[in-house]
This record gives sequence, C-alpha cells and structure tokens, in this order.
Amino acid sequence: MKSNKVLILLLVVLAAVAIYFFINKTSGTLGLAGGEKSDFAIEDTASIDKIFIVDARGNSVTLAKEESVWMVDGKYTARPDNIRLLMKTFSRIDVRSPVPKAAFNNVVKQIATGATKVEIYQGGDKPSKIYYVGGSTLDHQGTYMILETNGVKSTAPFIMFIPGNYGYLSSRFFTQATQWRDAIVFKYKPETIKSIEVNYSETPEESFIIKNDEGKFSLFEIGSEEPLNVHPDQLKDYVDRYQKIYYEMIDTDSEQTKIDSIIASPPFITIEVKDLEGVNNNKIAIYHMPNFRTLLDNKGEPFQYDVDRMYGYLNNDLFTYIQFATFDNLTLPKRYFRRK
Repeated sequence: MKSNKVLILLLVVLAAVAIYFFINKTSGTLGLAGGEKSDFAIEDTASIDKIFIVDARGNSVTLAKEESVWMVDGKYTARPDNIRLLMKTFSRIDVRSPVPKAAFNNVVKQIATGATKVEIYQGGDKPSKIYYVGGSTLDHQGTYMILETNGVKSTAPFIMFIPGNYGYLSSRFFTQATQWRDAIVFKYKPETIKSIEVNYSETPEESFIIKNDEGKFSLFEIGSEEPLNVHPDQLKDYVDRYQKIYYEMIDTDSEQTKIDSIIASPPFITIEVKDLEGVNNNKIAIYHMPNFRTLLDNKGEPFQYDVDRMYGYLNNDLFTYIQFATFDNLTLPKRYFRRK
C-alpha cells in the first residue's frame, strides 16, 4: 500500500514537471531565468515607441515615435516604408528551427562578436525585448538570433524567419541614419508656402520666383517687384506639385572627394522653398550626372549627360540621386506660365 502511494506521488510530480515545461515552451521560454528564449514576436506593435540599433562597429541609430511621427536620431522624419517593414518584422518573426548542435558553438561565437543589437521599447526606460541579430544561414532563408528579456539573455540562439518571406533578416536592421531618413525633398501644403524660387544657371532668363501674398500666388522675374501676367490655373497647379517630391536614393557609393568636387561646381538648377513660419525651408542644388551608361541618342551619338538621373544636394547636407521623371514637373521655364 505504501509503495503504491509513493508511485502515485511520483507520477503526480512527473506530471507537474511535464506541464510546467509544456507551458513554458508554448510561451516561448524553456526552463528557468537564463534558459532558452524564443518568444521574439511582438503582437502589439502599436505600443512600440522607440527602437535603438547598434552594430558591432559601434554605429548606431535611434528611432523614436514623437506623437504619431517616427523620427531618426531626433532630427529627421523616418521613412514610413522602413518603419512599416520593422513593425511587420516584429509582429511576424518566428522560429524556423533551433540551431543544429554541429553549428551551435560557432553561431554563439559569431553573435557574441559580430551581432547587431536591437533594443525594442514599449514605454518606459527599459527595453521590453532585445534582439541580437547574427548572420544568415547557408540557404539565406534564416537568420541566427538570440533574445533577451527582463535583462536575461537566452542561453541558446535560434534560426529566425518571416513565414512566407524569402531572405534573411539582418539587412532590415541597418545603422546608417541617412538610410532611415524619409526621402522627402519638398512636402508642403500650398497654403503654407511663402515663396518658391527656381534658378537656371544655363538659361537664367527662364528663372523665376513665386510669392504668396495672403493666399494669392504671383510669379516674378528674379529681382523684380512687378508680377508677370500668367495663367492662374497653371500657377496653382505648379504650386500644388510641391506637396510630395522625393529623391531616389542617397549616394553611398561615391568617394567624398568626388562629391566635394561636384558640389564645388555651379549647379545647373537650384530650387528653394520657404514656408510662412520660416521653420521649414528647403533647398536643393541640382547637378548633371555623367553618361556613365553611354546612352545614345537617335543619331547614335552618346548623350552628354545621363538622361534619367541627376545629382541633388539637399540643404547643403545630403548628396542624393534624383530622377528627371520627378523633377521635370518642377523645372519648368518661366515662359511656361506666361499668357500669350
């Protein structure tokens, strides 16, 4: 009888242990504090208000939500598409598999010395979760990662992925602040614009300035106080175009000496927009891009310059590629507006 009671008690203990491990496994954490952690996903991404990313070389960026707008290092508006991609990553990230024993030590060492650290904040001063993002698997469909929560790091890495998506995840956590910046050049509601000045160095007679006088826009020759006789509908349509103008990408390939040489030369177009409050002024200097691709005209002769792209130097700060397809809508000659 006594042996039966001992056996029953032992079975109860074993069942309790099994239930404990099952519950912890389904919640994403195995064992006690310091064990394996795999609950990477964040269901409520709307509660995320700050993300800090730092790589193994010490490069870092802080993304913080100020009211409803994400900012980069407290200076620039963040690219909405990049922020959306991060939130999608946080909500859908999942474990593809544990790290195989044969690769375990190498993966742990690689993450310890070369990982990108991603701190995720959901209110408060301490991160709710920290990802240590390592390299990709050989098939490039998984990423080695370690999770930390409540100040305790997982004892084991996992191979993480986004179900239904091909590719590794480390490329989503870059640390160059310029790559997080919104690619906006001009973003104005028409009624907030004070003036628009467009200068053409190669055809200065076509330069002009548009001024807002209590809600009425007028076009002037540069240096003149006498408004020109223009088509009002064309002028209104032109001002409306400044609501969303983007650059294509930041030039991260050119050597600084080359960039310095380009911006030291006269731009062939400059566009400057000032707002009524004097706080949101933007200027872009536009430079020809050489015909690197040797594009030919209809006579078989190479064009002097690239016919699709130009260089754009934004606010004496950011050197970018811009497209004719975008800026052709802004770089109109003065005669375009004149009444015949």
